[in-house]
Amino acid sequence: YACEIPFGDGSDGSFNPANMNSLNHYAYGSIGNWLYTQLCGLETLELRLERMCDTAQMVAERLGDHPAVHGLRYPGLPGDPSFATARRQMANGGFLIGLTLTDAARAEAFLARCPYLAQSTSFGATHSSAERRARWGDAVAPGFLRLSVGIEPAEVLWQAIDIALTGG
Repeated sequence: YACEIPFGDGSDGSFNPANMNSLNHYAYGSIGNWLYTQLCGLETLELRLERMCDTAQMVAERLGDHPAVHGLRYPGLPGDPSFATARRQMANGGFLIGLTLTDAARAEAFLARCPYLAQSTSFGATHSSAERRARWGDAVAPGFLRLSVGIEPAEVLWQAIDIALTGG
């Protein structure tokens, strides 16, 4: 039944019009609505990516000077081992940052204290997220965090990160 309704069946262009009432139609509507909301934003993708990458560059630069950070990977920083390759292949350093704190406990505390970081494996969303990969069995330092920068106001995001890192 899901295939019998074409995309954009609703008069308003929605994927889940009110007359869909079977389980298959609702499932179709949910998936279709998700696709619509994700793909509809393609016209602003360049703006979102620019904001994410610019903010990530600023955050990475400041993390490099932060006393709580014991390791940092971001290809947009001149000291990063992948900097030269990134400059040849990328327009900027991207929106993913790898940072290492002293240990798992400090990393978990940081994640719990920072209100702007959703604890998830989610990259490229409008909201920033972070995760401690060692909890999933990855062969990384226990305090290693992977941070995906979103489009929050840059200074507000940085202040929240800084406060969370310093134990505030």
